[in-house]
Amino acid sequence: MKGIRTQRGFVGVWETAYLDDGNDRLIAESSAIGDNEDSLEKPGSSFLWVGADHHLNREQVAELIARMQH
Repeated sequence: MKGIRTQRGFVGVWETAYLDDGNDRLIAESSAIGDNEDSLEKPGSSFLWVGADHHLNREQVAELIARMQH
């Protein structure tokens, strides 16, 4: 796995060995701005890209982390 900062300044994790659909992004910060009180001060903190198509908000990410730790 490789952590990469994109040209737009967002961080993601890529791994070509796991995905064979042409998109090797595992997770990446999203530039989308949520309704959180601090969203504008913390770019990339409102949503998380998972794979190519899944856009998770903060609550969904917290639930995913809890399930993965269990």
